Amino acid sequence: MVLERLRGFGCICGSVSKAKPQHGGRCGILRGQSAPVALGAAMSQTRRQQRTPETQSSGAPDHSGRVAPSRGGVGEAARRDRFEEQAVGDHGPDLHAFGQAVETEASSGEWEQVLAGNRLLQQGARGAAVEVLQQQLRDRGHRVLVDGNYGPGTERAVRAVQRELGLSVDGVVGGGTARALAGRPAQLARGDRGGDRGHDTGPGAATTFEDVRVTASTFERQGLRPRVFELALNAFETAWNGGETERLLFTVIDYELPSSEKRMWVIDLGTGRLLFHEHVTHGSGSDRNHDGRADRMSNVEGSNASNVGLLRTDDTYHGRHGESLRLDGLERGFNHNARERAIVMHSASYATDAYRERHGKLGRSHGCPALDPDVSGDVIRTIRGGTLLFGYYPDPQWLERSRYLSP
Repeated sequence: MVLERLRGFGCICGSVSKAKPQHGGRCGILRGQSAPVALGAAMSQTRRQQRTPETQSSGAPDHSGRVAPSRGGVGEAARRDRFEEQAVGDHGPDLHAFGQAVETEASSGEWEQVLAGNRLLQQGARGAAVEVLQQQLRDRGHRVLVDGNYGPGTERAVRAVQRELGLSVDGVVGGGTARALAGRPAQLARGDRGGDRGHDTGPGAATTFEDVRVTASTFERQGLRPRVFELALNAFETAWNGGETERLLFTVIDYELPSSEKRMWVIDLGTGRLLFHEHVTHGSGSDRNHDGRADRMSNVEGSNASNVGLLRTDDTYHGRHGESLRLDGLERGFNHNARERAIVMHSASYATDAYRERHGKLGRSHGCPALDPDVSGDVIRTIRGGTLLFGYYPDPQWLERSRYLSP
């Protein structure tokens, strides 16, 4: 009976009948509904037709004047329901396959949008495309839940894959990351990542600043403001020409942006790749209102403020915050006391996504650029050993007097 009803709705066992749909063309599947919806409609109509007036009206009226069904009527309806469920169960695999086909087609369509670069997946995204992404991450050995919800666990796995493949590490899946996931096994991609010193070597990479093709607007889509990056590139060029670095890895922090935003970029100038895009803290002395925005920089011992200007990374050590990176200030009067002030890059619990989501901003350090523990180790090991770090803040004296800003 139910199978006949499904044929009348124009669908059975994963195929669409050529017969004209009955019931005014109200086939759920033909209207874009799932197989269970159409099946439920068919079963409901079957039940209505099977329950005859004699069955519905047997019994005595209740206190409201309505006629209650007799025990015999209820039993007959129940037996028919069981028969219908059994009939559907006999064809369950076919109907399940039909539903899966509809769902797979929808998932494929959404994922194609990501592959084409017409859609970005990032934290907060939901839906079929996220499920496809999560399954691909699982296929690569990452333990993520396939639930269609792009949460912190999915982002961590995406970042790990982006690092494996030598892509920009930002936790966002666009066309590049999606295509790499689909076509580049991790074990093959690792050979493209450059030498042991980081991502600043490799086939086709620039080896001198004169060969760098990055411009002030290259990373504008990733939030790095062109006027800030232009100053940063000027500072880098001056330091490079002065022999103050031999590495083309470059870290930029825009302290004018609030701590609720990702405002640190680690860039491989040699290849033009964005390696990391992260949240980073500023010091409590730079945020006296504790509103998540820096209001000043300082080079003074005990100020607990962040440093403006150009610094250089040195070696690492293990302290109370775990793996930490020493920094040397290169600008006298603005950050040359960084080493004495113990301004280092380290991890912190107040720099996590969970803290930021709870408070609307990151916590404050004693002047150190602190990172989420999930990424701090990778960042520190990438930029240690003589790379440059540029901290921007619109400090009028620094903008006027810095020897690095006019190459």
